[in-house]
Amino acid sequence: MKDTIRIYSPALILAMVIFILVIPKTSLPMSQDLPEVIKAEVLCRNREELMGLIRSGADIANVRGNLVLIYSSEKELGSIRDLGYEFRIIRDSPENLQRRSASYYSFAEMSAELARTAENYPHICRLSDMGMSVQGRKMWIMKLTDHPDAEEDEPEILFVSSMHGDEPLGMELSMRLIRLLAESYGRDAKLTQLLNECEIWIMPLMNPDGYVSQNRYNAEGKDLNRSFPDRVTDPENTVEGRAAEVRHFMNWVQKHSPVLSANFHTGALLVNYPYDSDPVHTDYAPAPDNALFIEQSLTYSRLNPPMYNSPWFRQGIVNGVEWYTVYGGMQDWLYHWYGCSQVTIELSDIFIPPYSAIPSLWEDNREAMIAYAGWALKGIRGRVTNRRTGFPLGAAVRVMGNEHVVYTDPDAGDYHRMLLPGIYSIEISAPGYVSRTVSGISVGDGEAVRADAALDPLTEPGDVNGDGERNLKDLITVLQILSSGEAEEPDISLEMSWDVNGDGNIGLAEAVYLLRFCSLSPCPDDQKK
Repeated sequence: MKDTIRIYSPALILAMVIFILVIPKTSLPMSQDLPEVIKAEVLCRNREELMGLIRSGADIANVRGNLVLIYSSEKELGSIRDLGYEFRIIRDSPENLQRRSASYYSFAEMSAELARTAENYPHICRLSDMGMSVQGRKMWIMKLTDHPDAEEDEPEILFVSSMHGDEPLGMELSMRLIRLLAESYGRDAKLTQLLNECEIWIMPLMNPDGYVSQNRYNAEGKDLNRSFPDRVTDPENTVEGRAAEVRHFMNWVQKHSPVLSANFHTGALLVNYPYDSDPVHTDYAPAPDNALFIEQSLTYSRLNPPMYNSPWFRQGIVNGVEWYTVYGGMQDWLYHWYGCSQVTIELSDIFIPPYSAIPSLWEDNREAMIAYAGWALKGIRGRVTNRRTGFPLGAAVRVMGNEHVVYTDPDAGDYHRMLLPGIYSIEISAPGYVSRTVSGISVGDGEAVRADAALDPLTEPGDVNGDGERNLKDLITVLQILSSGEAEEPDISLEMSWDVNGDGNIGLAEAVYLLRFCSLSPCPDDQKK
């Protein structure tokens, strides 16, 4: 949640949709001249040859047996040939693509339906956008929950689809999921409970420009699922120099706190779980939560019979590196930097299934999507607060014996640590506070066990000017910052002395705290004069 970005009124949304429908295509920013994208199937006889192909920089889309599907330019294919690889080019005419994608939503149609849903279900839906694509199309995202304007102690679930523009099936199924949740609230007990206890965010189309042009890449020729920071090859977690759509997504995640996510693709039929890259392992790269990821993946595949019975992937699931190494992927970035567990779900072996197949594909995935979302309510959950002020804190939560860290949402102080059944101890820490360990927490198969924590600050908060005291001077400084912005920001080295609620900012929380403190405490003599 945090600052909910660009929430639109239904009337404004409809006006924007009308604009999308009538705007001439030539008025959109044009893509730079990009080399033709060629799809090819490369023969890799063993793992060593596959790793060599990966090291060459080939953009791999699928590995099935000894055949590797890649996207490439003519120049890159020449380099691959020079390395001694055999390949065949796969040609698909624009007419075939158009015929297969007929009846899929257009971007304008998708935008209009999202607007209608937000208008028809205002008690549970909020439509916003993450930002604009390279060519100026909105990256829509729908929030569904029982109190869409409130910050609550609830896990946030994020579904993302079609970051590759030539993989639109996930967009169609995401739209159906939005419709199912909206129409079922108050009618279906299980779905009503899910919306009452969670915030569900659904982004049907992350790459609108690629979708409109039926291209894997964005309008700048970038593969969005190879453009995130990577713990192996690109360890600086910064938005600088990244694709526009990736920058917007990264900024959104930094303002929100998703704990569970799924990323929908096509071209295979499986659930792929972290890690996708590893500095050492080339055959299998287990994350700290490897056993949990396997169970979460099986929760999905077991309810999707064609996926579970895959002839290529046992039980329809596979570790990322075991399948093929990907650098710059979304799921590793979310897990490593933000503690959010994401899997990549490949929905169909066919990149663009005929529209007539979508009803049966929806049946294959509907219950799996809902069951997977239910994992957000399992494990250990709680709120972390400042014992002195009661304000929520931005804190880190670590299970003892497991290096993975999850984080609280600093707006509500809530954390949600998904876990398999067992007995656990957790350590809760925040900069400037005394850490706390909670031991002997028994986790079962049902709802998450609560483990709240109130942390003691190492120093008294509220000392904004860093003079070692909390008094009227500090309150005046805060009010100056809030009203005019003329006061200087405090030195970062004093942060723990002034930060009341652990959000790293001087704001209303500090003003309220100091006002209450000054009203209850006698003023020093120098303040009485």
